[in-house]
Amino acid sequence: MKYVIVVKPKKTILDPQGKAIKRVAERYLQKSIKDIRVGKYFEVELEHEDDELINRLAKNVLSNEVVEDFEVLKR
Repeated sequence: MKYVIVVKPKKTILDPQGKAIKRVAERYLQKSIKDIRVGKYFEVELEHEDDELINRLAKNVLSNEVVEDFEVLKR
């Protein structure tokens, strides 16, 4: 079973990397962009489906729950 885990900064946390990319993109496109947030993308493949294991991995290893949220998707 393949899982995708997306980790993003919480909405209340500043994202200086996202802000820098937004400024460059706006100059390049010559258009205003509402927001860009930078995150992390992980693909994890297991022999068998195990949602509990993947959620523990995402929460305790791949993200920092103080400043990040995560989403798990099955592929």
